[in-house]
Amino acid sequence: MCESVSEEIQETSKFTFYKPEFEPQASGFENFEPLTLETKALYDHYVGFIHEAVTSPIYFQSLYAWNFVSINRYKIFGDHMCIVVNDTTVKETFAYPPLGELGGKSFASAVLAMMGEFEREGLPCAFHEVPGFMLPHFSAIQGYRSEVSHDRNWSEYVYTRDDYAEGIQQGKFRWGKRDFIRKFNPSSHEMTSSDKDVVRSITQNFFCPERNCPSCFCGCELEVVSRIMENWNELNMKGVVVESEGEALAFGIVCFQKDTAFCISKKLRRRTRGLDSYLSSVMMESLFDAKYKYMNYSDDLGNDGLREYKSSLAKHTLMHRYVVRLHKI
Repeated sequence: MCESVSEEIQETSKFTFYKPEFEPQASGFENFEPLTLETKALYDHYVGFIHEAVTSPIYFQSLYAWNFVSINRYKIFGDHMCIVVNDTTVKETFAYPPLGELGGKSFASAVLAMMGEFEREGLPCAFHEVPGFMLPHFSAIQGYRSEVSHDRNWSEYVYTRDDYAEGIQQGKFRWGKRDFIRKFNPSSHEMTSSDKDVVRSITQNFFCPERNCPSCFCGCELEVVSRIMENWNELNMKGVVVESEGEALAFGIVCFQKDTAFCISKKLRRRTRGLDSYLSSVMMESLFDAKYKYMNYSDDLGNDGLREYKSSLAKHTLMHRYVVRLHKI
């Protein structure tokens, strides 16, 4: 670790994380098990029956990383793993779509079982973060009508591997990268769990000063990267760190499901021309094995700047994250 980063960490050895005013309720869904790191093997078993990557909030790495604000509990119904979420940021409880085989009666049985659990709790049941390929299976449930909606702000930018690789080598991205290399003579290395303090320092020094804590309404980003780094190997993460003259300037962290790589966290020193282009290029070269055909860059949260940036990267598809409510006919 570089000396300057080490000194900064010693001065800020105690990190203060933003805690939401709304605390998780102890009661409700008590027959569901809490989602922990040890749940991953069970999760991997059930998601293995799904042939496409799910939406990013349902990746296990996301479930675990944000489990301090979106409190996840699960129960097995038949051949499916069902997850209920207590989202403390919006004070709402909802379900994720059942994970498991999508054909036959088992999926419908799991959906109806979850609806029954919500009814016993006196809560309306809605399935959030449903990928488009699951919608026909909800619509096929006999005796029920599907009400489907989505919010464009939460739709995910999905690029093919080839389009993304080509996009970050074009125009301003290409010239910015060249300019950055010429001025900073950077180096990079693939991340390991030993980079925990470097990742936290980059987040605290370059990301946190740009906003106040409550503006991270999805959860404290410093807490998120800390949870990821503390369980790096168990979560099967990969990432890179970019440095220049002994100073860590940026990092990117990804995880994988099926044929898709998901960029779960990316932080860098602001107002450094070409740094983002260089980081994106290094991530593509170092982390994205040829077997991964798609890159999921998550949502833009309705932020005009993020929307313009992600739209300009490369040709992409907006993958909507649907909300499904079933009404009895």
